[in-house]
Amino acid sequence: MSAIGLLPVRALVTMVGAVIVPRPARSRLMFPTLLAALLLTGAAGCGSSPPAELTDRLWVHEMPTSPRDTVDAFVLTKVGKRSAGTFYRGSAYRGTHDSFTWSGRGKDRGRLHLLQDQRDYEVRMKPCKPDRGFDHCMLLEGDPKQVVRYQSRKRWAIPRRGRGHEALDVPGLIVELSDDDPELEALVEATWD
Repeated sequence: MSAIGLLPVRALVTMVGAVIVPRPARSRLMFPTLLAALLLTGAAGCGSSPPAELTDRLWVHEMPTSPRDTVDAFVLTKVGKRSAGTFYRGSAYRGTHDSFTWSGRGKDRGRLHLLQDQRDYEVRMKPCKPDRGFDHCMLLEGDPKQVVRYQSRKRWAIPRRGRGHEALDVPGLIVELSDDDPELEALVEATWD
């Protein structure tokens, strides 16, 4: 059994810079809680929902092969009545995030509003052919992080279960999704070596 399997992930651990450490109850979800508070109080814009194929799924630029590999990733979900997400760039040991809200601008277009910079970016989504080992591929033209191409797997869907702001914790999602993905599990296990 893996070390991760011994821990109730959602209750006891988080990934701080993607290093798994116990977290005190008060600081458990500091970033996502702050973002949710902003969204629920109306500090962020609203609009139509993002395309269903884009939401509630972990998206990565490419699959990391070691805990020190840098990965670009993002997730987009509903928080209350608003759509919000976060871009993540980092390894299993260190990383940064940039939170955003989403406003739909049609079937394949939207506006990302980066909360820290208070800047809007018009984006367009286009399907693309996924690399081997991935099931979904999307080009995000206008991506403020200039990554553009993101991929996902069928089993990387984020369970809704009323999570809201918890779904914005990209490193935490990687740990949770590793239970059903051997490659992610190997990566998480390698962080302990």
